[in-house]
Amino acid sequence: MTKEELEDNYEYKVTKKALMKEFPFVKNVYARDDDDINRWKYALYLELVIDPYILGHMYGIPVWSIVTRSLQRGEDYWAPYLNTFFNNRESVDKINKDMGTLMNGIHKSPALPNELKLHKQLEIGTFITYPKYLPPILNGNDEMTLPN
Repeated sequence: MTKEELEDNYEYKVTKKALMKEFPFVKNVYARDDDDINRWKYALYLELVIDPYILGHMYGIPVWSIVTRSLQRGEDYWAPYLNTFFNNRESVDKINKDMGTLMNGIHKSPALPNELKLHKQLEIGTFITYPKYLPPILNGNDEMTLPN
């Protein structure tokens, strides 16, 4: 399967849309390349682009300072685990589990016709965030003012 074929697949499209709708901090979902898509026989590992500051605000957990400093230096920050972005493992583990449950539910849904399924389980492989998700107050942009 190619990346183009994956992006045209109904199960993938539904999964991507559902993740981005149910978890507003997820900004994009994709497979890196054809090799990643075909590497494993029964699973396809996806990369999730996230805005950790939205997640942190939603759940009241601070973004780990190492993440912020990396983004301030203009570096992307990626990790295989969502809790690597935060100091509160318990809250983040539940969010990660909820995302996996959503993806598994779509894959196993009888509403999804067999001919539209991938025949591989979609899994979360890595999480990544980019400097563009750094809030203005943290990137040295003083245009943002806080309310009194």
